[in-house]
Amino acid sequence: MCRSENGPEAIDILAVDDEQVNLLLLSGLLRREGINVVCAKSGYEALALLSKHDFALILLDVMMPGLDGFDTAERIRAGEATRHIPIIFITAISKEQRHVFRGYEAGAVDYLIKPFDHDILKNKVRVFVDMHRQRLAVQRAGEALARTVAELRSSSRALSDSRARYQSLFNSMLNGFVLLSMEEGAALPQARVLEVNPAMERMMDRPREMLVDRTVSELLPNLEGHLRDFTAEVARSGRSGLVETYVADLRRWLRIQAYVPGPGLLALVAEDTTARRKAEETVQERTFQDPLTGLANRALLLNRLEQSMERSRRRLNYLYAVLFLDLDRFKPINSSLGPAAGDKVLCIVAERIKAAARGLDTVARCGADEFALILEELKNPAEAMQVARRVCREMARPMEIDGHTLRFTASVGVVLGPADYAQPEDLLRDAGIAMEHARTLGGGKVKVFKWAMRTRAQYALNVNQHLHQALDRDEFRLHYQPIVDLKTMALCGFEALIRWQTDGRLVPPGDFIPHAEQTGLIVPIGQWALAEACRTTSLWRSRFALPEGFTVAVNLSARQFAQPDLVRQLARILEETGLDPQLLKLEITETMMMQNPESVVHKLRGLREMGVKVGIDDFGTGYSSLSYLRRFPINTLKVDRSFVSDLDAFENLVIVRTIVSLAHNLGFDVVAEGIETERQRDFLAGLNCEFGQGFLFSKAVSGDQAQDLLDVCGPAHAGEA
Repeated sequence: MCRSENGPEAIDILAVDDEQVNLLLLSGLLRREGINVVCAKSGYEALALLSKHDFALILLDVMMPGLDGFDTAERIRAGEATRHIPIIFITAISKEQRHVFRGYEAGAVDYLIKPFDHDILKNKVRVFVDMHRQRLAVQRAGEALARTVAELRSSSRALSDSRARYQSLFNSMLNGFVLLSMEEGAALPQARVLEVNPAMERMMDRPREMLVDRTVSELLPNLEGHLRDFTAEVARSGRSGLVETYVADLRRWLRIQAYVPGPGLLALVAEDTTARRKAEETVQERTFQDPLTGLANRALLLNRLEQSMERSRRRLNYLYAVLFLDLDRFKPINSSLGPAAGDKVLCIVAERIKAAARGLDTVARCGADEFALILEELKNPAEAMQVARRVCREMARPMEIDGHTLRFTASVGVVLGPADYAQPEDLLRDAGIAMEHARTLGGGKVKVFKWAMRTRAQYALNVNQHLHQALDRDEFRLHYQPIVDLKTMALCGFEALIRWQTDGRLVPPGDFIPHAEQTGLIVPIGQWALAEACRTTSLWRSRFALPEGFTVAVNLSARQFAQPDLVRQLARILEETGLDPQLLKLEITETMMMQNPESVVHKLRGLREMGVKVGIDDFGTGYSSLSYLRRFPINTLKVDRSFVSDLDAFENLVIVRTIVSLAHNLGFDVVAEGIETERQRDFLAGLNCEFGQGFLFSKAVSGDQAQDLLDVCGPAHAGEA
């Protein structure tokens, strides 16, 4: 360290990095700021340099061969003479929570992630360099003051000569100084104040007259015990010491240097570090706290969860649980009322969850509208369910947001511990899986995780991944279920049903269609099925004399029907395949029909104008309006198999009779699904239901088998049929 002629003395900082180019970069940046950068290429070299320099700061790389940054920091903190030196980690490691926790435990005051902003680095370094200069100034002032006090005690002339210098030092010191009279063997509370400087007056918030000749116990009645022990050791040994502590009476964090300037004396130099501490707490909050709600964030949640898992391994009867909850129907709030209203909702939700939780529980926000709780020290598993139900009740209460009364429910997944988990992320994942199962029950429900749920979730993930490749690999197939005339038993059409052929087996639609709908793949899959059905039907027409009124029915999914260019897509398919539109019947569900009736009427008219027939599938399971039903340009109502399969139930019999009568009154024909017995067939025929399909006639067959049926049942064999 040296002093320049026209400026402050150059301050040494230590840069530790195994890459020479990084050391050159740091040296070049900081030497322009009047800072002397001492370089070390390893942790061992850095430790050797500590005894030769008084460093203001250490810039320490984490990933180094031999002794890494964490171990180097721990050794620095273990040294009596070096533990006060602040350390900033400069690393390329992702700022993942476990690296952050280890870094702070090793003694880091901050992190910089490579590549870092040069101005941010210089500003951070400048703060610690200034603090070091202040500490040196305080130390020198204290030493000078001690020498002055010694001179005063030995010579009245020295006292007179040094009065001005002594007073100047006192008045110019940035840090507080107090000189105490302390008898041998006495404790700090009994020490009496001999002198204070103006900075100490400001710290104590009292004038000099109210401090001098008072005992420490009078000024600080709640003095911390460890501070008494610290000063007693300095007074006994005569060696100076340094401590940083919170002084409750002053409501300040103080960095106190204590030394013995002479017999019966104790000098304390105090630096107010409250602002720095608050800044560090702000960094901690930004690292581990959700800025919107003030709850713990995901990083802190995972850390606390890891601690709970560790406790459960050490303690035989330790019970804990994780609750993962998601707001049902939250997304429309942002789109309708705006993000600000959504933020208000989340803050209210956070407060309600805290109100439902117990005092020792951790409440965290994990995502946009996802929250989690760690319930610790449970008496039994039922206590976790009680908390989960309280949360659901709190969520169900209406909330007032910007003049709107909003109502929400929350789906809650629960994982009960202890359980055999290696990582907290796995436990949180399973709680999320249980939450998704709770949501499928209709929202506002609680579901406890079971291992079978993970198997189903992994299966769903596997299906979703393979579905993306199935179209490219041409793995989809259409099977065709015959539709027959219930009076003549003649073949009058087919319903095209999709299958997925993969790994040597046919996957039924119920095992993959829901996943395709969730991912949006249902649209291209549906387009393929429509085009394939049209191509096959056109081929049949060229080979066979198809019966009069023959149609092939194709189901449209809700997403496919919602495509704005559906009519244009169909026109293109019909043109490419050369299919007569009269041979194609498109089927939509009753629920789809009623979601946006006006738009549906317009789209159906476009299809009918092309010559395509339209049927309503699963009729009777939804909530159709008769006024709209009369306006829909449709040809067929299809009775759902749930009514046909149990005609012994009187209510089902009445429903089927009503549907058939309603269809005929509106000019529609009727197809009954799921006919499996002759009794069902005869009953439906007796109601004048025109058509039927089901296992009584045939299951769905491949395209080649359907072609064989046409060959057998064509007009040339009508008499045999």
